Amino acid sequence: MDKQIDIEKTLGYQVHQLAFNMKSMLKSVFKNTGYDITPEAYFLLNLIPETGIEQGELVKKTGKDKAAITRLLDWLSGKNWIIRRVVPDNKRKAIIKISPQGKEVLVALNKALSNISQPMMKGISKNEHMVLMNAIKQLDDNLLRIVERLNG
Repeated sequence: MDKQIDIEKTLGYQVHQLAFNMKSMLKSVFKNTGYDITPEAYFLLNLIPETGIEQGELVKKTGKDKAAITRLLDWLSGKNWIIRRVVPDNKRKAIIKISPQGKEVLVALNKALSNISQPMMKGISKNEHMVLMNAIKQLDDNLLRIVERLNG
């Protein structure tokens, strides 16, 4: 008989719990600041530079499918937080820019979240933080290679 895994001691479980808690915290902060925004929409909005970005590039940066990004951009556009312009030479491409209202939202939300960052990092040195960030990046790169291999 196989020995049962203590799931709570696995990396996958710990990362899942961290992501769940982070998402809960983000929802609370957003609610307390009075903005109706999801964590997914917030992160997407942060990826949009004032100079603009192609919609396809957002798909690559997020790893989400085109339909999911389109839905999020439609929602952000409905809030007037982004400006979407079709590229004249190629109607299938769109350039996304953050609007002045979107910039205001980001400034307010990022300010509210800055009050969370320091307490969240309590007990973690700058060196440990750097090692953690490098390890997370390596894990992500490894997982992407595994998914590519599995999807052949």
